Amino acid sequence: MPTITVSLHFMPAFYTQHAGVTYGEAYYCDPGYRARVERAEGRLLHALFGRYGVGSLDPSPNPNLFIQPIDLLLRTQGASWHYPADSTLESTGTPWADLSVAEIAALDPRAAAEHPVIDDILKQYRELQRLYGDAADILGVKSGTMNIHAPYTTAHQLCGQGLFMLMLEDPAGAQAIFRKVWELYRAVYARILAATDARPTRLYLGDCSASLLSAETYRECVLPVNRELAETFPHTGYHSCGASSHLLPAFTGIPRLDAIQLGPGTDLAAASVLFPGVTLEPLIDPVTMREGSQAAVQHYINRVLADTAPAPAVTLCAWSFDAATPPENVAALYESLSVPTQRKA
Repeated sequence: MPTITVSLHFMPAFYTQHAGVTYGEAYYCDPGYRARVERAEGRLLHALFGRYGVGSLDPSPNPNLFIQPIDLLLRTQGASWHYPADSTLESTGTPWADLSVAEIAALDPRAAAEHPVIDDILKQYRELQRLYGDAADILGVKSGTMNIHAPYTTAHQLCGQGLFMLMLEDPAGAQAIFRKVWELYRAVYARILAATDARPTRLYLGDCSASLLSAETYRECVLPVNRELAETFPHTGYHSCGASSHLLPAFTGIPRLDAIQLGPGTDLAAASVLFPGVTLEPLIDPVTMREGSQAAVQHYINRVLADTAPAPAVTLCAWSFDAATPPENVAALYESLSVPTQRKA
């Protein structure tokens, strides 16, 4: 039987509704404000789910400044940032939509690394060091993982829908864009790693747009670049949050894979066979969690656990639960786990 853990994360609107906290720009730019919000989150989680080991009566703030890597890269390329009061940071714009492949290939990665937003991130890191000492971190690099959105998914946000036609008409041109994205990530992370003195040994690729592709297009256009990146690290994690059954055989081509996150609707039983020895991290369906009965939630979780039983370890990624998600349904998820000692928030 695999070791089963739960990774529980609600959308900010859940905390706005139940704890009265707001986010906005201060959450990302003011460590003191962020700490107060995180303490409120932790106390709420303890009040709701403390019997499952979740939350704390006296939460410690997180010394890690985390902004989604794709948002950080988009900002360096000219996208705008918006800070909703009850949601996560949002990037708007497709900065590369009107650029040719040649123009994108000519972009200087140093400009991304030296962008003022990176200066601001490093300035905040110095404040985190003052507050938390050596525990201070940026993007979790001190954990040993370099966390990025995969080049194709990042390019999709940078270029917009025109990227799909380019992938069909000029796969080599699309791959040139993917490799440029990787150059930019490397340059940005080089500054962050120099500041934190971190040396990641694991690459984590968030390929949120992967499920939009056919297996053939993914295998011919996207996989070669993902493979190139993965081969430069001893260990790799991968994420595809859409229904990805049709891509599972292609995902096996990613080398040194130690964990894979798969979206709702993916054939987890097939994944258990195709990825022996790999930790499976199914993303729990937020619609079922929001709209299903407690009995339906337990039935669903039991099916997920049965399908992933051959894996050495399973993490239930209970993420993106919105303000309308009944806490009782989250409790039903935990109650579905048959061995209490294996529960972990």
